[in-house]
Amino acid sequence: MPKTKRMAIILGAVAVIIGGIYVAINLKATGPVRVARPPERLIFAVAAVLDSVPALVAHQQGFFARDGLDVEIKFYPAGKDALAAVRRGEAHFATVADLPIVLATLEGADIQIFATICKSGRENSIVARKDRGITTPDQLRGKIVGLIPGTTSEFLLDEFLIMHGIPRTAITIVGLNPGETVDALLSGRVDAVSTWNQYTANLLKNLGDNGVRFFGEETYQMYWNVVATRDFVAEHKDSINKFVKALDRANNYIASNPDGAQKVAMEAFRLDPAQLKEVWNDYEFDLSLDHTLLMTLENQARWAMKQNKTTAREMPNFQNFFYLDALHRINPAAVTVMR
Repeated sequence: MPKTKRMAIILGAVAVIIGGIYVAINLKATGPVRVARPPERLIFAVAAVLDSVPALVAHQQGFFARDGLDVEIKFYPAGKDALAAVRRGEAHFATVADLPIVLATLEGADIQIFATICKSGRENSIVARKDRGITTPDQLRGKIVGLIPGTTSEFLLDEFLIMHGIPRTAITIVGLNPGETVDALLSGRVDAVSTWNQYTANLLKNLGDNGVRFFGEETYQMYWNVVATRDFVAEHKDSINKFVKALDRANNYIASNPDGAQKVAMEAFRLDPAQLKEVWNDYEFDLSLDHTLLMTLENQARWAMKQNKTTAREMPNFQNFFYLDALHRINPAAVTVMR
């Protein structure tokens, strides 16, 4: 081989080695090259009730986006509708109360609760018309009472009737959609309604001295939860961790800035500011997974089987319907559901 050609090969090899050393030094100094991933796209089915405010705050304040989650909020009239969207595969998460979870699991739904975002003993109540002869709970006997079937509205009414010794057969029940409860009572189509806070505020304002409200907080506290399918939780644990972290930030924001949180609620639900302030303290916005929620689910399952709301006749092990790890990672003290 000619001397000049051999020298060119040697010089080329040296250049490759020097170049490799240069790249290695720079990689060590700057770290590996990271390719930015697009935010994970998630759909959140949110029931249009005040209990869902932490979800709205997390979205509006950018807490989801902070951890790389691209969350789209889709509103539904009630928690059972939001849960149905998850079961149909139209959403990844849903906000929903305890009772629709029970009814769904008794039907065979495989879902998991990974956070309670709100509790309230006064979210559900009964509003009645005084001009129909109702000023005390016992006077509901013989009256027409509207409720929202398959929701906490129905469960609260039954708990209230039991507490006051009134048989279910002593009243006439009319099933309503959530938005119908106001018109049904104001028009006189029903004598009383079992409904939710954002509707009761409107009812009491319009009824004035003709309205009376009854609570059942002595026997029932409602838990407002975030759920997903078991398969989704198993395959997206990192996303669940980020989601719970965002909801925790949202509840901290609500605690430190209630006026800002109320503004979010007013814009989302078009609520009257004065009416919102009247009911705001009825809600406990705090992330948890309580053992008492487990007891509530079991109690509601017994109720559902007794009232023939389900064909199931065996109590599920509701412990299997919790995913505890995400919240436990953030705040172990907030998790009291026994493993």
